[in-house]
Amino acid sequence: MSDLFQNYDSTVAPVYTKLDISKPIGYNPLAPPRFNYTVYLYYLKLVEVIEPEEKVSVVLEMAEYWYDPRLAWDASSYGDIQMLHMRQDRVWSPTIASFRINEIADFRDQDFRMVCVENTGHVYTSLTLKVSLNCPMNVGRFPYDSQTCVIQFCMPLFFMQHVELFNSIYQGILNKTIWEKMGNSEWDLVNLTNRVELLSYNDGVGDMQLATFEIKIQRNPMYYIYMIVFPSFIINALSIIGVFMRKTDKMSKLNVGLTNIMTMTFILGVMADKIPKTGSIPLLGIYIIINLFIMIFAVGITTILGELQKWAIPKLKAKKSGLNRKLEYILGDPLETICMAVLEFVNLANFFVMIGFWISDSD
Repeated sequence: MSDLFQNYDSTVAPVYTKLDISKPIGYNPLAPPRFNYTVYLYYLKLVEVIEPEEKVSVVLEMAEYWYDPRLAWDASSYGDIQMLHMRQDRVWSPTIASFRINEIADFRDQDFRMVCVENTGHVYTSLTLKVSLNCPMNVGRFPYDSQTCVIQFCMPLFFMQHVELFNSIYQGILNKTIWEKMGNSEWDLVNLTNRVELLSYNDGVGDMQLATFEIKIQRNPMYYIYMIVFPSFIINALSIIGVFMRKTDKMSKLNVGLTNIMTMTFILGVMADKIPKTGSIPLLGIYIIINLFIMIFAVGITTILGELQKWAIPKLKAKKSGLNRKLEYILGDPLETICMAVLEFVNLANFFVMIGFWISDSD
């Protein structure tokens, strides 16, 4: 330790910066290689998804490692010691910055941060971060939707000619069985990838590398199926029967229909508070709106039929003929039964279409 840190200055970066940033990378073959910095992800946990704000929070278990040639030594000269563990403030450490992230919190205790230094000059440390990021959401297939969110890190103080950024994922977590533990009760993690992107401003100076981790999450729709889709279908089916029920006064039928309309409107309001205000109508919203219009049609049809029967049946009774008796019979219970059957079929078809999206996604 005495020899290693005799002339070491932890306030100065081991980054070779005597380069012309206006020239392409590698123009000087005599210059040292670019400083390498790697971000290594070995666990991720989805904390929360706030759809109206399009905000996703995750906890990341990560490692970072870099190369500092000033910290290399000949192991054979020191009893074959190949590794040292020490406080992080003893060595220079790169400052990683988040990119396009709302908030980042480092859970490590400032006084007990440790690093591992190898005799080759490579330095390793671990960190636990909670990251909150904006994740634009496409809720057109809600509640069968999936979202793709991007977590990015960068080193903005250095030019690309000075630093080369890498990122990787621990192979042990690239497993669907492990992904089941990384989601939460509503969202499942279905894919996890990494890449290094180039952010270019086309000026040759402000270009920046971004260590990118992309996560794809898929919503578990069971809550919405049990609490909204299925109850809405049952309520609509019973309401249609109530609206066309025989020997029921007009006011009772209207009460059944209006109560159903108010229920569907309330469900739409609850759903609107759950999702972001985008230009597209979600699949669940279309399902509820169709149910709403089915009931509006049911109320309208039963009202029209009631007025039509009051006007036509007395005139048909006045003219006693075979055709008039048939028309009088058709305008009675058969016509109402046919209208009820048609609307029940539309309600059932709407329900099966909604469930069909769930079955196709499951397959």
